[in-house]
Formats: sequence, C-alpha cells, structure tokens
Amino acid sequence: MTAMIGTLLSLSLLGALWFLYVVVRRLVFHPLARLPGPPLAAITGHYKTYFDVVRGGHWLRQLDRLHNKYGSVIRVGPNELHFKDRQVYDRIFSPNNHFTKDQGFYSCFGVGSSTFGATDPIHAKANRDLLAPYFDKRAMLDLESVISSTVELLGTRLTNREAPIDMFYGFRCATMDIITTHCFGRSSQLLQMPDLRTPLLVDIQDSIPLLWSMKSFPWLPVVLPWLPPWIGTGPKRQYDAFMRLHEFVSQEIAHVAKQGCGQGPKGGIPRCIYQDLITVSPLVHGKRSHTYLVDEALSLIQAGSDTIANTCIIGFFHVLNNPSIHARLTTELIRAFPDSQGPFAWSDLQKVSYLTAVIKESLRLSNGFVSPLPRVVGKDGVGLNGVDIPPGTVVSVGPSFIHSDPEIFPRPEEFCPERWLGASPSQNRYLIPFSRGPRMCLGINMAWTELYLTFGILFRKLDMVITHGPSPKEMADFVDYFVPVYGGKHLHIQAKLKDP
Repeated sequence: MTAMIGTLLSLSLLGALWFLYVVVRRLVFHPLARLPGPPLAAITGHYKTYFDVVRGGHWLRQLDRLHNKYGSVIRVGPNELHFKDRQVYDRIFSPNNHFTKDQGFYSCFGVGSSTFGATDPIHAKANRDLLAPYFDKRAMLDLESVISSTVELLGTRLTNREAPIDMFYGFRCATMDIITTHCFGRSSQLLQMPDLRTPLLVDIQDSIPLLWSMKSFPWLPVVLPWLPPWIGTGPKRQYDAFMRLHEFVSQEIAHVAKQGCGQGPKGGIPRCIYQDLITVSPLVHGKRSHTYLVDEALSLIQAGSDTIANTCIIGFFHVLNNPSIHARLTTELIRAFPDSQGPFAWSDLQKVSYLTAVIKESLRLSNGFVSPLPRVVGKDGVGLNGVDIPPGTVVSVGPSFIHSDPEIFPRPEEFCPERWLGASPSQNRYLIPFSRGPRMCLGINMAWTELYLTFGILFRKLDMVITHGPSPKEMADFVDYFVPVYGGKHLHIQAKLKDP
C-alpha cells in the first residue's frame, strides 16, 4: 500500500513538473512568446474551447475584443496567430501561396476525404479537378432551368398561402432542392412538403454545433456512438443528426449507382455529378472511393444549401425594410424585364447593375462563412505584418474583419448597395465570401447563379412584405459555427403576385 502511494505521488510530481515545463516553454521560450495575446491562450488551445463550446460560438466576438486590446496580430493558441490585416490576408490567400489547410481545424467537419476537407494539396487538387467541370459557367447554363423552376416554385409557395412563410426554411428548401438535383439527378422535393421545417433541414441545423466539440475533443466520434439513446441532448443529439445526414447521402449515392440520374423539376439535367463520380472515383481514390463519395456529398449539400440561404435572408430582410432600396431594385427589374412572367435569364439579370449591387451587399453582410480559415506556414517560414513566423505556425484572418473594415467599406454596419455602383477596386477585391486562392469555394458560379435568379425572379414577380421577424440588431447579431447562426426570430414573408 505504501509503495502504491509512493508511486502515485511520484507520478503526480512528474505530471506537475511536465505541466510546469510546458507552461514555461510556451510562455517564455516558444518562438511566438514575444507576440501579444492572452497568456492562457499561449498555454492551451482550450482557451478557444471555452468560447467555442461553453459559450456557444462566441470565439469571433472574443477575437474582436482581443484585437481591440492587443492590436492587429495576436497569439490565439500555443502555435497560432490571428491577424486583423487585409494585406496579410492577401499573402495567406494568394493564388501562389505555400500555406496548407490546418488538419486540426478541418478534421472537425467529418469530411476529410472531400475537396473542402482535404488538407493535402495534391489530394485536394485531384478532388477539385474531378468536380470543377460541374461548377464552371457552362455547367451553370445547363443547370439554370433547374434553379429557375425551383425559385418559381418557392414563389408559388409564397403566393398560394394566406399565412406567411418562414423564410429560414423556405430558402433552405429551395437551395437543398437545387443542390440535390445537381448532385443526384433528383430533387429532395422539400419545397413540396406541407411543412417546410423538414427533418433533413432540422438535422443540418442540429448537427452544426457539433463542429466545435469535435475540434476541441477529437475523440468524441469514438465515444458518442456508444452512448445510450436516452441521452438526447448536447453532442449526442448533434452526432445522431449528423449520422442521419450521412445515411441520407449514402442512400442517394446508392440510388444513383443503381438507377442513374433521376428527373429534376423540368425534365432533369443532362448529367448529375454523382453519375460520373461513381465511375471515376475508384480510379482516383482506390479503396477509399466510397468514403470520398460520401464525404463529398455531405460537403456539397451543406455548403450548397446553408450559405446561399443565409445570404438571401440578409438581403431580403434589408431590401424589404428599406423602401428606397426596394423601390429602386423593383424599378430597375421592371425596366429590364417588362413582362413579369419573364423569361428571366441569368445572363440578362447580370446586366441589372443595382441587382448586382444588392447581391454584393448581401454577400458582404452575410459573409458566406465567418470563421477564420487557418493555414499552416510552410517549411521556409514567412514574414507577415513585420513578424517573422516560423514553419508550422497556424495563421488566419477572419473574413468578417475584412468585410467590416471601415477603411474599405465606410459605415460597414449599414446595408448600402450604392457602395457597389462604381465601387473601387479594393472593395471588389475584398468581397471575399467565397474565400480566395487555390482553395477558394468551388461553388462560386453556382452561388452567383442562384442569387441572381432568386433575387431577380422574386423581386420582379412578387409584392412581398415582412409580417414578423428579427430586428435590425438581431439580424446583425450571430454566433460563429463556421457559418453565422442567428439567434433572433426567423424572417417571415407574405407575398402576392405583382399587377401585370
């Protein structure tokens, strides 16, 4: 018994000495020790866990406070820096950069084999080359009829109901129907459901908070499946929701493998993404082909539904709450499209300058995604903002800090489409909702096509009013779960067809 106590005391002493060594090394002798930041962040990465997990997506707010206190560069982890500097953003996300994605961050999405989740540049490029033809401008021309008919169906849902529609789900139903048609050749048909708050969309929303828990505690996927079903709250519930998404895309992939592409809203599309990927992926990914196919599908349906829907909510909220903006947008659309029945071609909508300005301002305020995208400094190190940064350091610049920079966008808190009419090169350069560089969002053309058709068709054809929803303050207040998550009331809209 005495020997056991002695052993435990020795182990405790060794543990305490090791902890002291780590603390002293990170605070005093680490290459980043001279850089400003909270001491606790220098000691442990779980400083960020407190704001991500315990406070629930409050890390971005804390980052803002830290920059106000410490300046444009801060040490936010034992081996991580965050910059509030657009010139640093240019360096990190330049087309010729040698920064790679940070494995510790991107692994939390659970799609490590996908184009988005891959941290190895060679792996990522191979994936990107497979998908690129399905997201170029030519592919969007093929998909345009699917997008248009889906937006028209959303408009029909708005005008055929006496009760207002919750646009949080309305826009998400539309974007999900579009991306599932593009991926699997058949729509998820969420817009045809009696209740737009569908289980698929609920599962996506429920699974979002799991991100930061997985990042801070990477062992959770091993433990959570073994927890009993009656533990229905917190990470267990979020994990179960994610696994239902996993099952959904697995079933869709199996359907394509067995029957080929189905039919879209107006006769389908020439080919769906997965009809080809199922054939090509085994040649590229070998035994990991199925994992890749599922991971890519999860990535595509989540990115292809949530971010565009958020942009629509931001834009429609501000346009409908500002009579002068609403009137100008409607006037220009009527001038460009005298017949309210269309047709509304993507190529023609792009020529309506004020529509483009409204969409750009909606993208700026919605940000696309809000989390800083961490990159790892290459083997030669780098100098950023006058700081020599050693190899292996994680660096990032949050896009919301760029979009809210008053030197680029005066009065950044205001929704002001006019800023984009004759915008300066720097304003266009720093509109970055799709990121920049070799790993920028692959779906940029699809996003623009959906936004032009959604804003253009609905504002040209419908008289819309907000019946109830968030306040302007609530619309600007979000928590960070990679995408912005708003805590206020949902935007509800009622509509009727415009007079011919």
